[in-house]
Amino acid sequence: MADEIQRVFVPSAIEEGGGSIALGCFSSEETAWQVLRSFLQKSDQMLLVSSSVVVWDIDVIGENGITVLSTMECKDCPVCGRRTFWLDLDNFSALCHGDACAAWIEESTVEPGVIDCGWPPVRFLKQAKDIQEAFSELFKIGDKMRAVSRVNSLGEQQPQAMMDEFESATKSDSKY
Repeated sequence: MADEIQRVFVPSAIEEGGGSIALGCFSSEETAWQVLRSFLQKSDQMLLVSSSVVVWDIDVIGENGITVLSTMECKDCPVCGRRTFWLDLDNFSALCHGDACAAWIEESTVEPGVIDCGWPPVRFLKQAKDIQEAFSELFKIGDKMRAVSRVNSLGEQQPQAMMDEFESATKSDSKY
């Protein structure tokens, strides 16, 4: 006889209007997390505010039958700008689930009180003294990437024309 299932793992998401999106009921925690992560990759296409994975114990009555494993809030990613940055406030960590981004923040596992952050596509890794500084570092990377993409989208002569205009404006300002 097969082992009876004693617990089920339920991933879900909450929409901006308060509606809940149930993503299934699974006998394995690993499967529940895989389903939730796949769903979160599309979070920029929806108006989501939070997500969670909860465990329900079978045949247990009342609130003792449920355990919240993780609750995450959705924010705009400081690097790519899409609404795909998920913060786990219980086990402080954050990860962008957007395509090709994967910006992240988490408490250091090596140095207590230090916050690690990074952006894998350019192998950026930084340590910060607090969460605000970590976000600031990721915003700086995002700003640089947006600036580079704007410059690269300019026509071949446009950057030189902008520089010439800037230099002539600077020269005329210095005469006064």
